[in-house]
Amino acid sequence: MKFPEISQGSPAMSTAEEELRDFTAFVQGRIARGEAEELGLAELFDLWMLENLTESERATNIAAINASINDYMKGERGTPTGEHSQELRQKYGSNDE
Repeated sequence: MKFPEISQGSPAMSTAEEELRDFTAFVQGRIARGEAEELGLAELFDLWMLENLTESERATNIAAINASINDYMKGERGTPTGEHSQELRQKYGSNDE
């Protein structure tokens, strides 16, 4: 399938057009390097989104990682596996194990 060319650098280019151009270039680069063979469109899109976070999204992720590291350093290790599922089964009356 051939897509129409999107003019590059057009002063009236919308954000959607810029993002489509950038995503297309990202996918073409992955294909050229042989990195897209096992990936579907959704996975390629997810990778592109991760590599193109806004500064706000990046800051939020870094803050969450730092908070987790700080919790770990204070000895907080979270909830043992299965404890939440047992609690939910009791709360909602499910006996399925």
